[in-house]
Amino acid sequence: MPAADVLSIVKLRLGLTDEWDALVNSYVQEIGRRILHYTNLAVIPSELEYTWASMTIDALRIEQPKLPGIEETTGGGEQVTVGDTSSAPAKSSGLTNDAKTVIDQVVLNYRVDLNRYRKLRW
Repeated sequence: MPAADVLSIVKLRLGLTDEWDALVNSYVQEIGRRILHYTNLAVIPSELEYTWASMTIDALRIEQPKLPGIEETTGGGEQVTVGDTSSAPAKSSGLTNDAKTVIDQVVLNYRVDLNRYRKLRW
């Protein structure tokens, strides 16, 4: 299944314009590679197209919360105050290791969908 199909689904769902293609495509490609790594497959099955798109959207929401189109869907920026204690969402540090952790968490959150296609290596 081509990554271009997933890219178009993500853009449609988030209402993104073509100016964000390079950024969104980088997430599509990375999530696609993680799916292949997790499932030990050579090609991602077409049945996982929407799962792949949802995983990409989740990664974008976590790592790019200020991106136009995503900002409206994340609910980010809220600060909760109770008495003299307040809590706000953590800010992304932009470190590659943190990004790797976020992508890994997204993949693991979808393992129920991915396990059906997973193959064991011997």
